[in-house]
Amino acid sequence: MAQLCRFAPDFEQRGVRILLICFAQEHWARAFLEETGAPFPLLMDPEMESYRAFGLKSSVARTYLSPATIWYYAKAIFRGRKFHPKPRGNPHQMGGDFLIDRDGRLLFAHPSREPADRPSIEAILEKAGE
Repeated sequence: MAQLCRFAPDFEQRGVRILLICFAQEHWARAFLEETGAPFPLLMDPEMESYRAFGLKSSVARTYLSPATIWYYAKAIFRGRKFHPKPRGNPHQMGGDFLIDRDGRLLFAHPSREPADRPSIEAILEKAGE
């Protein structure tokens, strides 16, 4: 999220609006926005319709047992990031990053293989500029 926030002006310059979709309870979504300082609109989808529509997955093995995820959280803890002792919502859900044009066409899709699997900002900006 920090990277998205830093590059928000670059997206805006390309006419890209960033929307966050949350499946958790609204109070967890609001807490997330507050903690991250994300300036983006947040859409709630408690029925997870968009989650299913984009083919996103849920996996215990990929969320807790993945070496990449363990390494990601170890680095974050070392850098001083604080985590909540209890999971919020479903911690096994894996997200994704998608670009959809004004006509509803999917320009870019990156369903995450594990929580730390995100495309580079450069890759998203490149697709946004096409």
